[in-house]
Amino acid sequence: MKIALDAMGSEEAPLPEIRGAIEALKREPELSIVLLGIREALEPFKKNIDSNNRLEFMEVSQVVKMDEAPSDVLKTKTSSSMAKGMQLLKEGAVDGFVSAGNTGAVMAFSLFLLGRIKGVQRPALATLFPTPYGQTAVLDVGVNVEPKPLHLKNYAVMGNVMMQGIFHINNPRVGLLNVGHEEGKGTQMIQEAYNLIKNTNLNFIGNMEGTDIFKNKADVIITDGFTGNVMLKAVEGMGAVVLSMMRDMGKKYRFRGWVSKKVFKDFLVGLNYEKSGGGILLGVQGPVIISHGHSTARAIKNAVRLAAFAAREKVVEALKEEFSE
Repeated sequence: MKIALDAMGSEEAPLPEIRGAIEALKREPELSIVLLGIREALEPFKKNIDSNNRLEFMEVSQVVKMDEAPSDVLKTKTSSSMAKGMQLLKEGAVDGFVSAGNTGAVMAFSLFLLGRIKGVQRPALATLFPTPYGQTAVLDVGVNVEPKPLHLKNYAVMGNVMMQGIFHINNPRVGLLNVGHEEGKGTQMIQEAYNLIKNTNLNFIGNMEGTDIFKNKADVIITDGFTGNVMLKAVEGMGAVVLSMMRDMGKKYRFRGWVSKKVFKDFLVGLNYEKSGGGILLGVQGPVIISHGHSTARAIKNAVRLAAFAAREKVVEALKEEFSE
């Protein structure tokens, strides 16, 4: 299993990417990684890394910046780490691609170079939220902020395939994020999406409120990219703040170690973006993982492992088969 990693994506690149790649290789003995970056960024690290031929450096001449417009990037950054990594995936030279760079640019290159799976109108970014009994996939969390009802129906199908294919959940429960549980709630777009999903053969359980995400009421929850992205970042911020507060309270009130660390920390770490590493871009012709711009080495490690996992479990192939039917 070989994964292409954009070494120039994160805010602190390339250090998190390089450290994350090394950690991923330690955890996955049958994994190899291609690190793509500019010469001056990668050169200082080459001589100090014992890769055992499982870590390959590939030099590129361009970097995609966070504030660049995706339409401009497609025309002017064809020799970037992002474009070259996606090209490797298209050619079959690697099995997956990971980037913590400009989300819109990753999306643009994915559509331009890889293309959509036939039958998918809009790709969606899926990420996992922890529950007391496992995890819930939420999509979309950022690539399509103004979807149409049919797009949300596609998301439901893709989320269903993902949870069956990767996590082997039989007949996943699919819910639609809304402001209430009643069928008539929400905007016109949400109501139309409700009717479309209800008339599929999915295990659709109706509307879900925000508080239901962590209660294990559904295996897949569908929403638009604007709402999903705001929700994702709010949850991540809450996890960081509560963990910080618990540390301060532990010092102040001298909590016993097992309470402060085992009970609180283990749960709150589950809310941290580092645990999943990133989201899976569903609906394009290849396993693509989009990580946070402020990803740490731990987040990159998990993103690379997620890409390998998605490739190994043949999620893209399962989506192609589902939409061909």
